[in-house]
Amino acid sequence: MVYSRRYFRFRSRILQREMEILHFGTWGYPLLLFPTSRGRFFEPEDRGIIKKLQGHLDSGYVQIFCLDTLDSETFFAAGLSLVERRDRWLALEQHWTDELIPFARHEAQNDFLVAAGFSLGATHALNLALRHPGLIHRCIAIAGTYDLAHTPSLFDEFNPLEKEQDLYFISPLAYMSNMSLSRWRELGGANLDIKLLVGRADHTLGDNIRLADIFHRVGIPHHLEIWDGGHHWEVWGQQLSAFT
Repeated sequence: MVYSRRYFRFRSRILQREMEILHFGTWGYPLLLFPTSRGRFFEPEDRGIIKKLQGHLDSGYVQIFCLDTLDSETFFAAGLSLVERRDRWLALEQHWTDELIPFARHEAQNDFLVAAGFSLGATHALNLALRHPGLIHRCIAIAGTYDLAHTPSLFDEFNPLEKEQDLYFISPLAYMSNMSLSRWRELGGANLDIKLLVGRADHTLGDNIRLADIFHRVGIPHHLEIWDGGHHWEVWGQQLSAFT
């Protein structure tokens, strides 16, 4: 291993806590990497994803910041209302936009920032990119689910109408369906490179196709690529390596 590996804690004023981060690489553009559902910041390394990107890291092409997403305290927080869960996620998003992204850019000395993730991590990454396209230059969303109001095993205890109303602005298939090209450009979306990657046998294939259809209708440039395989790490590692 040639690339550097650094563990540190980032103190968030917004969240009033320390967030744990693994940082790989020394040079190159910064890539924020989001883990799967209820995964931790160390998951991409444990699953061999960082190893698959060794060539990119060793060459100084990219450096990677592996993050926590606090899923158990937001989307899966038992005992909290739907609005409370959403608002906790919005606070986490504010931490990413106002604290972490400026930090990552400064650390990398590079403003070309990429957000990437797997499964629910792709949902986080794409939400961040679509809601704040002026901050992200490329999003690599791998096997994500993009209709939070109708995703099985997510917010199941709440009724559909409540979910559709309260989750509208964090559910990409909902808010992007009402996006116009002029509004997208006003938000800074003209400079966002969107990659949707999914396996042919992946249960999230439908969401990816639907979202790509919306992008096509609105006129938002994007790239949808469907690979052989299902919803698992081997496919994801190959996809991220190919598009990083």
